[in-house]
Amino acid sequence: MSTTAPIQSPPVPERLPVTLPALAERKERGEAIVMVTAYDYPSAQVAEEAGVDIVLVGDSGAMTVLGYPSTVPVSIEEMLMLTAATRRGLRTPLLVADLPFGTYEQSDEQAIASAQRFVKEGGADAVKIEGGGRSVARAQAIVEAGVPVMGHVGLTPQTATALGGYRAQGRTAQRALALAQDALALQQAGVFAIVFEAIPAAVAAEVMPLLRIPVIGIGAGPATDGQVLVFHDLLGIYDGHAPRFAKRYANLRAEMARALACYADEVRARAFPAPEHSYSIDPGELEALRKELARGADERGAGSAAR
Repeated sequence: MSTTAPIQSPPVPERLPVTLPALAERKERGEAIVMVTAYDYPSAQVAEEAGVDIVLVGDSGAMTVLGYPSTVPVSIEEMLMLTAATRRGLRTPLLVADLPFGTYEQSDEQAIASAQRFVKEGGADAVKIEGGGRSVARAQAIVEAGVPVMGHVGLTPQTATALGGYRAQGRTAQRALALAQDALALQQAGVFAIVFEAIPAAVAAEVMPLLRIPVIGIGAGPATDGQVLVFHDLLGIYDGHAPRFAKRYANLRAEMARALACYADEVRARAFPAPEHSYSIDPGELEALRKELARGADERGAGSAAR
């Protein structure tokens, strides 16, 4: 009989919360950063279990969760509700919330007030705003007010109409230069990271050496410091148009529909619930119940006859 003790696996270190300095260090080390959108408690739990670094409560939830035709109609109250629900499902990823259209463009004061609501009421660690230009001043004001900001250049869905629709940006030298200038201005304003959306991979590769902060790509090629995809796109849940850059890693919508159809068939066939889905009662208690119900029926019958 062997007396050798079994080999013990080394303990898995507890995953620490992702911080802004940790993201900066990952960029310096060349470690890829993983970001995904999430909009509620269960999707946040899945993101937590998967070990992603950043969770974005994107205004894309307007379409994927709330059924709007675009991101524009979603209100700050709706986004705060989605952010707070997501916060309850997270422990370690950094939580970033999109400031919805119309909540930061008017003035620095409006932008600061909106950002502070997402921190105080939604539990966000940071906020994200779209575009360059005037958005640069808004980003700087929010940062100076103590709320970390993530920038977003390239295709900006909130203003997609002004960009000619949902199409790639920076496909001419002049437009690519403007994109680079916006990114540099946002970096100067103090944002901790920038999203590059739907820009040519070669353009992203040219701009990356100019930036000291992490860049998260979505349809911007492999040169960025990390990648982000929409939860419902990568899992195959959303039935709307999927952009070219959205890789589908599962087809859960079809599986969900199959499961619900199976449930409906079993209910109609009286096959569900089966005995294993039901609760039991002591036979003696059941017999006592029957007697009480029978006595009650007799008393009701006697009362009807008397009337």
